[in-house]
Amino acid sequence: MRVLVLGSNGFLGGHVSNLLGNLGHTIIGADIIGGGSSNHIFIDPIQPDFERVFQTANADFCVNCTGAASVPESFSNPHHDYTLNTLRIAQMLEAIRMVSAHTKFVHFSSAAVYGGSYGYQAIKEDVQLKPLSPYGWHKKSAEDICREYSCYFGLGTISLRVFSAYGPNLRKQLFWDLYQKVSHQSKVELFGTGQEARDFIYVEDLVNALSAILLHGDFDGRAVNVASGTATKIETAAHLFLDSLGSKKEIIFTGTERAGDPSYWQADISYLKSVGFSPRFDLQSGLSCVADWLRSL
Repeated sequence: MRVLVLGSNGFLGGHVSNLLGNLGHTIIGADIIGGGSSNHIFIDPIQPDFERVFQTANADFCVNCTGAASVPESFSNPHHDYTLNTLRIAQMLEAIRMVSAHTKFVHFSSAAVYGGSYGYQAIKEDVQLKPLSPYGWHKKSAEDICREYSCYFGLGTISLRVFSAYGPNLRKQLFWDLYQKVSHQSKVELFGTGQEARDFIYVEDLVNALSAILLHGDFDGRAVNVASGTATKIETAAHLFLDSLGSKKEIIFTGTERAGDPSYWQADISYLKSVGFSPRFDLQSGLSCVADWLRSL
């Protein structure tokens, strides 16, 4: 099948392109950087011509890996976050409606649509959404737009609520932050208490989940969780990572809370399992791969 990957030069888009390509799919990349290849389409970041992109690609599926991905920055510049995470999705879907209605659309959403007040239980997709940040609200709005175009215009869409994805080439978030502090600081300090929990998913598992959805998913406007289904305390994850790096430094949790950060996240992945997905990487094995990548830098 022909798969158009928007944001193909980013962390997620790069892994999606490489791993789906290895599975035998024809990959057409598109991004605001790069180019020069017959299988790469340049996108103007200011005035993107998505009709041209979709006409050129003539793809069976579009996997949207674009957008802003910072909760803190969504507080400091909410309009920019809205433009990249909501407005651009509406523009993409309108372009598909106009010139490429056969193309099924996969939107990478986020667990940030949930917020953090569900207690210590696995979150199902049908719970009431309570975002804690502009980022979460904008991702929720994008999901609504995907449902709209599925319901009223017959487009095939699905939104993937990704929890805490990690892997090689990700130069931000918890493990990159830890690596920088271990490498350059005598004291390793992190926000929170360490008792907060996240559902981490290694990027190769994430792409395997995507592959299962491309083959067997229901493109009816729904949103589905993409995660490992296992919650891990931040303190545990941080120490596992330092062990993978061979570091003996002490980790100090400051107790400081950050706006938009939930206390506990664990996903119910029943839908993913129903389409044939099963995680291959536990957190320790995934972090070992990240540590190997960091040592190669």
